[in-house]
Amino acid sequence: MSCCGQKRAALVQGPATGRPEQPTPGPSVEITFTRNTAVLIRGPVTGRHYQFHEGAYSRQVDPRDAAVLVKTGYFQRGSSAAARA
Repeated sequence: MSCCGQKRAALVQGPATGRPEQPTPGPSVEITFTRNTAVLIRGPVTGRHYQFHEGAYSRQVDPRDAAVLVKTGYFQRGSSAAARA
């Protein structure tokens, strides 16, 4: 059984391949993270990793992940610098 600290470390390190994040293949929608902090999110449907940070609060994500992420209240559809509180 693994420790929760190891799981957190795995999230921070990103994919095991060490390759840079690739654009979302196939259909995608733009969402914006509405907070002024960096965050790495694992798509709840696809399992893809999406990183949001200063200079990149908006990004293209799989529409299935977007639908769930927008419901959290931390994301909104589209791009808007004014969206961040």
